[in-house]
Amino acid sequence: MRSIPIALKEKLANRFKVENTNSMANLRVVATQTSVNSLLSEPIHEDIAPAFGDVAVRQTAGESDLSLAYAICLDDGVAKVYKRKFPAGMEFPWEYQWTLGAATDVAIEFNGVWKMNAEKEWYYLQTEEYPYIFYVRSGNLYVQSWTNSDNASLLASGVSQISACKGWQSSVEPDLDQGLIIGYLKSGSVYYRALCCQENGSYVWEAEHEVATLGTGNTTLSVIRTNDFRIGFLTQNNGRMLLTLTHRNYAGMSVRPETVHINASNVKMWISDINELDTLNKECASGNTAYPYVLLDEPDTVEISVASVEKLNRDTGFVCYGFKLHLTKPLYGNIDSGFPIKCTLSVSGVTVTSASYDSEGQALVLYTSTDIRRTVAVTITMPEYRSLWYYKLGLQRWFLPTLSAVAAAETMDYFTFGNETAGISIASTGAWIDEALFTQCFHPAHTAVIAVVASSISLQPVSTLPI
Repeated sequence: MRSIPIALKEKLANRFKVENTNSMANLRVVATQTSVNSLLSEPIHEDIAPAFGDVAVRQTAGESDLSLAYAICLDDGVAKVYKRKFPAGMEFPWEYQWTLGAATDVAIEFNGVWKMNAEKEWYYLQTEEYPYIFYVRSGNLYVQSWTNSDNASLLASGVSQISACKGWQSSVEPDLDQGLIIGYLKSGSVYYRALCCQENGSYVWEAEHEVATLGTGNTTLSVIRTNDFRIGFLTQNNGRMLLTLTHRNYAGMSVRPETVHINASNVKMWISDINELDTLNKECASGNTAYPYVLLDEPDTVEISVASVEKLNRDTGFVCYGFKLHLTKPLYGNIDSGFPIKCTLSVSGVTVTSASYDSEGQALVLYTSTDIRRTVAVTITMPEYRSLWYYKLGLQRWFLPTLSAVAAAETMDYFTFGNETAGISIASTGAWIDEALFTQCFHPAHTAVIAVVASSISLQPVSTLPI
């Protein structure tokens, strides 16, 4: 049992309570919203006589119950933040966290969303990780998110006392939100601002509102939340306690969701007739060395490469249906179905469907899936393939390496007329006279001209390629 301090005994021994002995009763209403079985009644610290403060509890997503409590206290005019773990046993004492600074009043509260506890069938506030801090300094009300003092916002001026509370928000229509409410007194009148969800999902501090029903002359304020989805403003006014309530804002339309509890009992199981099948109980794998290579290379040896590329052209149309790649060395081995599949062309949508080897021309012949215009340059890439080989350094086998070649674009020539010239010379002339009427009886005559035209024509090639 703790002993009673001597100063308190002297006050209790006084027959009358008078102001000059600091024993006059002075009441300030402080209501703190929390959950059942989580009343915080023990002292936070005893080394400094604290003024008023506030407490907020946390339950984030994934936590089955309250996990932490944060408190903000005014110690000799300096606001300090403390923390303790839940459950609220003596093994979890309050721990000092950080100092906010000078203030005349403070408040702390979490923002979050309302969730239904399916097991207990009631709503709980699923909070954010850290609370909001409210404080009054030089008559100005500020708010900041936890320790982020750089982004502190000014909410009101001329403020004497504050109280914070998280209101109800509809889980069906999130923009029906009472918001995170901070109430405050200005010249004895009650005002509040709220951080509310908007239609677009963003959160905004809405404009200042006055609680006109409480009038003036209020000396203390406490903002509370009721279990019937309201917010209350509780004040002390000239020896009276005044309370005003908002309209209801149902979190889940005030209809408890239907729940079904299922238990299994007297479970029976039947197994139908089992058909036994004999399967192989031994598995084995075998392999062979189809294409062994033992490579002993020497510096600057000559590798196999593509000497030239020949197009397999159609008789009609300026197109080709494949390519013949002449190699610098003879090739041996087998071309199976896997080789053309791994050959690639630079023309989109065209593949190599089959391949063969022309030993006489020492060339690989590739056939394409569709015809290709000869005016298009085509890059042909053949993969490294171990079923094909060539001889290097005498009789040493070397497998076919990756080869690449380009079939150059061609031009299609059209011949037109150009540099046309013409020359005219008189080869022979003759004259004859036709009938005519002349006053002096001249005989009419006609003159015949025979011209020989000599001309030269040359044909100029014109390409099908764009200019």
